[in-house]
Amino acid sequence: MNVRIRKLVGTVLFAAGSALYFLLAISIAIARLPGTALSVHLLFYFASTLIWVFFGAILIRWMQSPPRC
Repeated sequence: MNVRIRKLVGTVLFAAGSALYFLLAISIAIARLPGTALSVHLLFYFASTLIWVFFGAILIRWMQSPPRC
């Protein structure tokens, strides 16, 4: 796959994935976190952010990899 096309696909996937992941994380937070301590909220949002950073890094690494010949 051409590098430019790969970056375009990666950008679209990153934007769509961000929106979907945001909706998923917020729906879980709304369902599970009411009435819990602030530390639980912070832990949940920290963990959910780390998960998204991990998958985002994999996507960016794929976008930057050299094309296979």
